[in-house]
Amino acid sequence: METRTDILETEVKTVAKQAAVQELQLSDIRWKLEEAENRQRRKNLRILGIKEGLEGQDTRAYIVSLFKKAFPDLVSWNWDKEIQRAHRFPLFFKKQEAGVNDSQKHPMVIIIYFGNFLLCQAVFEKASPNAMISVDGVSFYLRPDFVHATVERRWWLRTFIAPFQEERAEAYLLNPARLKILYKTSIRIFFLQKTRPGISGPAE
Repeated sequence: METRTDILETEVKTVAKQAAVQELQLSDIRWKLEEAENRQRRKNLRILGIKEGLEGQDTRAYIVSLFKKAFPDLVSWNWDKEIQRAHRFPLFFKKQEAGVNDSQKHPMVIIIYFGNFLLCQAVFEKASPNAMISVDGVSFYLRPDFVHATVERRWWLRTFIAPFQEERAEAYLLNPARLKILYKTSIRIFFLQKTRPGISGPAE
């Protein structure tokens, strides 16, 4: 005959199982929402490194003028039409340091909204992710406009690139947040669903 304690233990186990199932469902929903948000941002780019104030009162007009000079091969595009909006946005990792003008040390990023995905893609392809672009004394980097959770996951995956390369394997970070490993004739893709996973390596 079951005691009251046995009944309570059974109920607790049942609730724990239900909670685990719900957590998996929520995780899947968060993943899908993040993916949908990244898809909506496919026509956006982020500019890092431009000092605050250089753009004056009209950020969009400043970026249009800057990009016309930075990407002369794309002169056939109507920049005034295709760059629809541009504005400053705070960095997630901005830190205030004593005696340092934070707006100059860590200027806010500029987010650009393109009207045409093909132009956005062409601009990004011409700008190497790790190469600085310099125009008229202004230097900057271009990055995709991923959501914050994706940015954190990409940062985490980057920590595994060096160990793979030490094993003489080619490692690439794919968009939005996947790690591609080429070793001899084998190709493997890794990803992380959790923003800050409590695991020792990426999951396949």
